[in-house]
Amino acid sequence: MPNGRRMGGAPWWMWIYAVAFAVTLLFTLALIYLTTAYVRTAADRFARDAGRPRLVRAIPYADLINATATTARLNPALLSAVVSAESSFDPHARSARGAYGLMQVMPGTWREVGGTGDCRPPAPDAPAAARACMERPEANLAVGAAYLRRLADRFDGNMVLAVAAYNAGTVPVLRYHGVPPFPETTRYMRQVSLAWLQLQSTGTLTPFWSTVIRRFDLCLRLRDIFVVVVAVMALPWALPFRRTQRGGVAFTGVSR
Repeated sequence: MPNGRRMGGAPWWMWIYAVAFAVTLLFTLALIYLTTAYVRTAADRFARDAGRPRLVRAIPYADLINATATTARLNPALLSAVVSAESSFDPHARSARGAYGLMQVMPGTWREVGGTGDCRPPAPDAPAAARACMERPEANLAVGAAYLRRLADRFDGNMVLAVAAYNAGTVPVLRYHGVPPFPETTRYMRQVSLAWLQLQSTGTLTPFWSTVIRRFDLCLRLRDIFVVVVAVMALPWALPFRRTQRGGVAFTGVSR
């Protein structure tokens, strides 16, 4: 009579369990690679090649970014990665600290750079309406790119330090003689380097990678959870135990 077993006497549900375990294991390994080796690869390549020009395409404001980066003597892929980390390409983005637009330019930075021809630096007490032009993509990109170029020149072309200073400020970078060990700056540098690696390699940033980079902290949490899940799922194979079928035939565990 049929006994519901397949391939050497193992019950059908064990094969389903084995497939589920294999899929979970592969997903966990992919998360481990993404959150460790891939991050290190992105950081290493960013430190080496961030300034090498690469035009971008199929992202918001691609033509404007290419033109602005060329004018500012910056890599368009790098400028796009900064925009992705700063505002996710939202020209109306505003931070709690008062930064504006695609490059999240602070009013003080706007005054330092001098603005653009048709968007002059607003006075500190200027009403919000006077700062509306700061959200215009072409003006915001021009000022942000000019400021990033200033930082790159100040740090002798070291784009890692320039990008870190764009986020944390020049003083902390000088104080720590490198990227400041602030959690926010660490996350920011990871976002920029991961986005840059995709843009530098392919010329674009797909919605999938945009989501992964934006939700990277979630990926870290999922990795830790799935490592535990895989460990628990592996217990039936890792622990030596004996389960006996009718007739005395063992189908799992170690038989002695």
